[in-house]
Amino acid sequence: RASMRRGCCPCCGAGSGPCPTCSTDSHQPSLMLGAISGILGFPAPSPLPHEEAPPQQSGDPPPWRPAVLARLRSSEIAGCEQPIFWSSSSSDGTDLPSSFEPIPTRHTRAHPTTGESSLAENSAVRPLRGKFSIRGELMHAFLCYRVATEGENGNGLSGRITEKIRALSLEHSSEELLEDSLQIPRHGWGLWPTCATPPVPFRPEEAKVFLDRECLKDGQSWLAGCINGLAVSMTFIPLLSWTEDDRGSVGDISRIGVDGFDTVDQVLLELILAGALREEPGGGVQAVLPVFIGPARPGGGFEVFPFGKLTRLSDLPSKATNAHAGAILRQLGLGEDKVQTVMQLSVKQVLEQVLRNQGVQVSEWGDLTTVATECGTRALKTILQEIRRLWKDPTYFEQGRPMGS
Repeated sequence: RASMRRGCCPCCGAGSGPCPTCSTDSHQPSLMLGAISGILGFPAPSPLPHEEAPPQQSGDPPPWRPAVLARLRSSEIAGCEQPIFWSSSSSDGTDLPSSFEPIPTRHTRAHPTTGESSLAENSAVRPLRGKFSIRGELMHAFLCYRVATEGENGNGLSGRITEKIRALSLEHSSEELLEDSLQIPRHGWGLWPTCATPPVPFRPEEAKVFLDRECLKDGQSWLAGCINGLAVSMTFIPLLSWTEDDRGSVGDISRIGVDGFDTVDQVLLELILAGALREEPGGGVQAVLPVFIGPARPGGGFEVFPFGKLTRLSDLPSKATNAHAGAILRQLGLGEDKVQTVMQLSVKQVLEQVLRNQGVQVSEWGDLTTVATECGTRALKTILQEIRRLWKDPTYFEQGRPMGS
């Protein structure tokens, strides 16, 4: 718009005469609009009565430039929910027609059928965009848990830990941060993600925790909501439980591979995705804080997590879960080599990756309130540690401003 007001060509900025790139006369506004409309894929306006469109010769360059086209590869301009790619038979776009047609990401990243479900491809999963920044959309923590054991109908630890993280982040709210404060500094607040529903009331300085039953939007894909929330979450907190009757978040995973049994396990899926996102510059996962929950004690509290039972986990991949993970990672924009590496992970290897991280053993405390408080404290300390690390990372300073803000 500014170029048009100045009477400049939108391609080269020429103030007078025909453009050497798109053959557009910068003094003929309707022809300039025609060039812009061609880039955006809209019908070009008809010339005014006193204007004549120059004939298009076979040797004339197309009315666009790759540099301009690159700047227009945006869903906000094209009106799509996802970034778009332009169909072309060459990398530089020399064979593009004068009228472009945006193609959704899921079509340009099509792969041969490998048995994976189309569930991820049909959901509103947002591809990763650039490098992760704590100044953009941000969740400070993402809780991964088994609904039957850590949900509302189980011991309720997922909700208790979420509430404690939020509450502890609001303590010591004086202007000067104390050394032992768990308050999140202003530069680490981030923006509430559009993929999630904020709590009511919500304070910007409060820790942002993704708990599916509270954050998922009504009427929208729960899988896409969880994936989009995980992709912008700094700290991944899996609640790893194994009950006396071999149930729980890990106990249920141990059934995969027994007598050929296989299924898409949501907890295993989130563990796989978190591990892959941690290796991606655009992925939000910066730290993994596992919480180990053993069988419940009769008098309250929990026993030590039975690490010895981990040998029961399958040495083979869960084909159903890994196929889902592969489809989702492609939708997020990861390269095929990384997707294939993830697809080969066995169930045991996925858990081994999680166990490499220092975690919290809840057997030290005797009641749920203390367990939630201690887990919330450890979670916030991890979050603050990562915020300090990212804030000091020189690669996160772009154009002289912190975190590319």
